[in-house]
Amino acid sequence: MKKKLILMSIFVIFGCVPPATESPSAETDVYANLEDCEPCPLLLNFASSNYQNRDWRGAINNYDQLLKCNCGKVDPENTFKYMAYSYQQLGLYDSAAYIFKQGLKYTPDDIDLLKMAGENSGRLENYDDQIYYYDKILSFEENNLEILEMLSDVYRDREMYEEQVDILNIWLKNEPTSKNANAEKKAAFAALGKDESDVDRERWESETSNIQYGLDYIRSLQEAGNIEKIVEVCKELLVYEKYNTTVLRNLGDAYLNLYKEEEALDSYNTLAKVDPTNYDVAIDISKILTNKEKYPEALDWAEKAVSMSGQKGSSIYQRAEVYFAVAESCSGDPITFWDKVVYEVSWEDYKSASNKGYSQAKSRRDFVGENFITTPADWFMRPDGEKEVTPQGDCYSWINKSVKRK
Repeated sequence: MKKKLILMSIFVIFGCVPPATESPSAETDVYANLEDCEPCPLLLNFASSNYQNRDWRGAINNYDQLLKCNCGKVDPENTFKYMAYSYQQLGLYDSAAYIFKQGLKYTPDDIDLLKMAGENSGRLENYDDQIYYYDKILSFEENNLEILEMLSDVYRDREMYEEQVDILNIWLKNEPTSKNANAEKKAAFAALGKDESDVDRERWESETSNIQYGLDYIRSLQEAGNIEKIVEVCKELLVYEKYNTTVLRNLGDAYLNLYKEEEALDSYNTLAKVDPTNYDVAIDISKILTNKEKYPEALDWAEKAVSMSGQKGSSIYQRAEVYFAVAESCSGDPITFWDKVVYEVSWEDYKSASNKGYSQAKSRRDFVGENFITTPADWFMRPDGEKEVTPQGDCYSWINKSVKRK
């Protein structure tokens, strides 16, 4: 036995290059005369020392000696794991696969060994074996999120999307908030030609009181252009959180996209009460009221937006839009001096919005400035002492903005 160990040491020292594949000793391939073997604990110590020193070939040889001396049962949890890992470090994945199978005869429920065996099978492109090992782990630990994700990846990469969806459902059952699992399920649905929004629908319907699930579903419906369904979901969510600002916003937007201005206005008004500093909502209310030709109310909301926003270009632009709409509604052909005055009020706001970087205002500013504002000729007909005026007439008497003489 000592001669054998000396020869083994010489083999390791001179570092013979191992063959690309090799056949490890079979489980039953033991020495006929075990009396020649060193004690099992000593053999295990030799192998462990090699392994710890990253002497992979030495570790393999000593673990092989350990098995031939019928010592596999001494520490099966580590023996087969470390021997297989040593083969992997030498790139001998076929040999490692054989050792994994032998080790699992001793410890069939060893999660780490099953995981390593699955990963090794993937390197060998033995996907059936890889799936088998991961499935085996899940039979012991259905909530093993790491393995669920790894098995999902295998099915995805093999384009086995139906099977992937089954695994993703288990994953989401154990981790409902997983964005990764949800995204993977959507991708799988797309690959199967299914509606991706069904993924979020299923999750939300399993817990309709969950606002976040509902909002995720709403986003999917927006991408799918299913506006009417958004209204239904928002109404359901508001049963649980009556004043949720995000839900109210989505509901108002959905109604607006469906051209239901009254319903949109109701939602935005509620939102404005819940979130009184949201100037975007004030702008939207002003837009709806402008479309409904309720100009004084529209102007009030535009003024609120200007104040709340700190005079941002978007809010000033909306105020200009109100004045422009009033002038469009009230002017005739030809336009009067007072029509031009109101157009000029809007033009001043378009200029201001453009100067603040609101690019949409530029074209409107140029159009109004070139066609509708007052000219020196218009002022020539006014009283000499009149330096500035506010709009006059039934249509404009509520407007208190003034323009200066040219």
